[in-house]
Amino acid sequence: MILIESIPFASFEENYRTLKGLLFEDTLSEPGFTLSDHYFDPKEVIELRYHKNQSLKNQIQTIFDKLDEERKKGFYPCGILYYELGFHFIEGLDLFNATLKENCPLLHITIFQKKRRVKYRNPDPTLLQTNHLTHLEPKWSEGTYIEKWEQIKEFLTLGESYEMNLCFPVELQFGGDLFSFYQNLKTKQKTKYSVYYPMEENSKTVISLSPELFFEVNGDEITTEPMKGTILRGKTKQEDQKNFLYLQTSEKEKAENVMITDLYRNDLGRIAKQGTVAVEELFTIRGLNTVWQMVSKVKATLKQTFSWNSVLSALFPSGSVIGAPKRRSYELLSSLEGKERGVYTGAFFTSEETNQIPKIRASVTIRTLEIQSQDTKQVAIYGIGSGVTILSKPQEEYNECLSKLKVLTNPFPPQFEILETLKVARGRVFLKKFHRERMESTANRFGFSFSETKLEETLQEIETKTEGKARVRLLLKETGEFHYETIALAKRTVRPTIRLGFAKEPIDSDDLFLYHKTTNRSVYNKFTAICKELGFDDCLLSDKEGNILETTIRNLFFKEKGKWYTPSLDTGGLPGVFREWLLQKNWVQVKPTTKDDLLKAEAILVGNSVRGFERVTLVTK
Repeated sequence: MILIESIPFASFEENYRTLKGLLFEDTLSEPGFTLSDHYFDPKEVIELRYHKNQSLKNQIQTIFDKLDEERKKGFYPCGILYYELGFHFIEGLDLFNATLKENCPLLHITIFQKKRRVKYRNPDPTLLQTNHLTHLEPKWSEGTYIEKWEQIKEFLTLGESYEMNLCFPVELQFGGDLFSFYQNLKTKQKTKYSVYYPMEENSKTVISLSPELFFEVNGDEITTEPMKGTILRGKTKQEDQKNFLYLQTSEKEKAENVMITDLYRNDLGRIAKQGTVAVEELFTIRGLNTVWQMVSKVKATLKQTFSWNSVLSALFPSGSVIGAPKRRSYELLSSLEGKERGVYTGAFFTSEETNQIPKIRASVTIRTLEIQSQDTKQVAIYGIGSGVTILSKPQEEYNECLSKLKVLTNPFPPQFEILETLKVARGRVFLKKFHRERMESTANRFGFSFSETKLEETLQEIETKTEGKARVRLLLKETGEFHYETIALAKRTVRPTIRLGFAKEPIDSDDLFLYHKTTNRSVYNKFTAICKELGFDDCLLSDKEGNILETTIRNLFFKEKGKWYTPSLDTGGLPGVFREWLLQKNWVQVKPTTKDDLLKAEAILVGNSVRGFERVTLVTK
């Protein structure tokens, strides 16, 4: 058993840059930390490429037999199985007759002599070396994709396949340090199967942020988690829940998932003891930073001791990236896509053995970059795709493919904490229930560790220790620790009137941080500074369509024909707990709001949970 050593990131980085090697990391299980398996001190590198009219069958079998032997000796065989290796492992196909490009890579494996397991706190992205994405080009336009989709639909109609996973490459270029680039990417896509695998002999590096387990072996138990069904995460709590429910109830997505789950059941049945194949989860929805994913879990007991040749002959490549039936779908896709997928949709694996108990982990290499270094420039291929069934719609499928680029195109998030600003008076937190619910919702959206018990203990401490009236900043770290800052509130004899003007430029409605209360208030701070320069106390924010949203620190309320309204915040803006309280009491209603609505309003107020309502003087110049 290898003990987990906890070290600062700076120490980890220094050690890694000295020892080099392979990283297989989990950034999901402990928010704020990375659990890292670092394989180093290579003993041997094994690489195999395709050559026309040359039988590779015996050579491949010998290579995987060797991996079993090396694992039993206490070494750590790890590496990449390229998608095209499916021509060898899929029953009925043969590499000898494959139509592949000469010298096409099939596998790249390193046998490492050493491994260390460490845990380190995730680094502050602002302290890492910067990287610049300079070029990103999907190789298929929407029109090209629809042409391919129409051909697939014909195959589906004829019954040659029930589902096919249509994929195409994206080319990109960027500059900078690859290790820092990998660490930055992990802040945008937290997963249990992150990979950093430099292949120094040919200046190639594989970076994978795959969320999908291919299979895991522990002794004689094997687990697979086919992943099928994707939709973007929402920016607001309501939009996020709407997308979750759509995916959960979509007949099209469930049909895709159950086909692949059945395929896995059948594949596992070839290598499992009779009666041990079981579906433990079906249609589970898991949240990643950018997308919701539908996942099922199938487990079995191996009828023989694990061996690479037998397991890969049953499972490789993953049916989730091909379709059903496997062989025919693989043949049709190879013809339709017209280009080798390479690393994309193959598999990455690590392996070891202790006390004759094999431990194997393999991920499906989706969300994966295959990078070639050229001087200071990095040129990469990133594959995207989606499953097509008879229920699919081409534009929706193409958009689903493009949604998987978000992990590359979204800005790197800064380090931040989740924030609630509380008003405490007479030993009670005002609107405590609403603050609690919003903080938990935000924690869930950003993947922060959250304990309801710890929050209640912290709130009780705040109420017990706070004297008089106070403003309390309650903060939650990604790792789950709460802390707070208390500032006494001065007694006000007269409520101030807020000079309120209109911001001169719109907000970016795609900025996730505008919808959640955190310490990352860079946009609000920018507008506040501009307002102060113009002589305003606060300013009204709007979207690109001219819809009024909120102010930089307050929600907005206005009276029209005797009724009170508050702007819709669907396109940006933080829904305050004071606003939510008023809505639940039916004292105000939500209404899309324009500048003209405010100019004609009978009365205007602003407010939040600390200040309550405040009068407004609207400055229109």
